[in-house]
Amino acid sequence: MRYVIAVTALMLFGSAAYSADIVTMPTANQLKAGQLDVAAYYLMLDFPAPQPQNVKYGTLYYGVTDAIELDAHWADVDNDKSSLVLVGSYKVLSETLKLPDLVVGVRNLAGTETTNNPAISDDSGDRSFFVSAAKTYFVGEQMGAPPLVRVHLSFGTGDWTLLGEERHKGFFGGLQSLITPKVGAIGLYDGQDLITGITYMPPNSGLTVKGGTYGKHQWVGVSYAKQL
Repeated sequence: MRYVIAVTALMLFGSAAYSADIVTMPTANQLKAGQLDVAAYYLMLDFPAPQPQNVKYGTLYYGVTDAIELDAHWADVDNDKSSLVLVGSYKVLSETLKLPDLVVGVRNLAGTETTNNPAISDDSGDRSFFVSAAKTYFVGEQMGAPPLVRVHLSFGTGDWTLLGEERHKGFFGGLQSLITPKVGAIGLYDGQDLITGITYMPPNSGLTVKGGTYGKHQWVGVSYAKQL
């Protein structure tokens, strides 16, 4: 019973601790029925010209049932090439005292090509598959309250839908933490880049403001979570 209360408390702390989205990387963080999470990101790219210099990225996550989630990821690279990637996932297990959350999913359901580069356009249109697990550990004295750490581990097939680079192949994952009820941090590896970030949740707003690094690039974003 204490663990049920603890996990419920964790979810109430908001999307910094239990977000559907960690900068586009698949995880076992899954919304429940009727929950909606929308986010907008801006990636400042550290590529030499004439390679892309920025990406505008938007995500929408929706919990169809407690086990099924459907997502849409929209990207616009240098205001030149835009694409929409659809993602579906299914929760196989829900976290308990001994077991992790376990989710299986498919990225790029529609087989959308996300780049104009002919060398990799065929790869960018491939579907990719993933299995993700996550387990939450409370490291403070009070069960169910920050600070806490969520450990992520996934295994997937190659995903070429972002920046024409292969991600999510083999093992990937990392750590997601909630330091206080308002402030969180992430350190993750997506198979291509190390992702770092700090998140801040204004109280009683449903908003999360976030920013960090994506390999040698930088990113900022804001998300909004709501129960419909």
